Amino acid sequence: MAGATFGPESDSDFERERVLRAPQTSSTPEGYRTRAEPVRGLVTRQDADTLAASAQATIADPIPLGLAGFASTRFAISTVYAGWFRFGPANLAVVIPVALLFGGVASFLAGMWAFRRGNTLAATTFASFGAFNASWAILQWMMLVRLVPAGGAGGSPGSVDGILVLTFSLISLYLGLAAMGQQLGLAAILFAMALAQAFLGVWALAPQITWVRIAGGYVGMLGALLAFFVSAALVINSAHGRELIPLPRPGRSHAPPSS
Repeated sequence: MAGATFGPESDSDFERERVLRAPQTSSTPEGYRTRAEPVRGLVTRQDADTLAASAQATIADPIPLGLAGFASTRFAISTVYAGWFRFGPANLAVVIPVALLFGGVASFLAGMWAFRRGNTLAATTFASFGAFNASWAILQWMMLVRLVPAGGAGGSPGSVDGILVLTFSLISLYLGLAAMGQQLGLAAILFAMALAQAFLGVWALAPQITWVRIAGGYVGMLGALLAFFVSAALVINSAHGRELIPLPRPGRSHAPPSS
């Protein structure tokens, strides 16, 4: 359906160009690549094309679900970091259920379904987001029941969670760079997430710099709003069978790839 997905899945001609790149005559184990990875067995390109089409026809696009889970969780958390409400475990704890189930489990499942559809970028993105959100929710619960000091997440200078958040900023950054080749809306979300996590990671290491936390909160809200928009556009376009809400895409070149 037009506009149902982002990236190569949204255009059948472009999909065929990206999924099956090698010369048609090649049937060697390393003769061609799919979007998942090189095909190393004795599967012809035609068979691989048929299998890919069958998988996409029987599994709904998981990307809108993953974006919705990310958007809802990130926006709620970011309002606390941005100072809309008093910062502390009590207010952050309110987000634990949605962060664990919607932003965590649901997003992780969206990543697994994206793996099934052969979309490595979406699979890595939503599996990573889901695992991170679930981990964040569990950390907040551990602080509430005093398994870790209530100061946790930025409560003391040099806390190790700052390093963990910074590593996720790096993951978001390289995922954003990868998304620039498929869908610019997703790339913008990931870059916003990378910047937000960078701010929050720095703040966790130096919690006395309050403005860094507030900046991270507002950038996180921006990323969540972008995710709301892209998720809504994908669902609406899919439901109507045409692209009612256009999404920005990178320029496409149909020239054959260099060998």
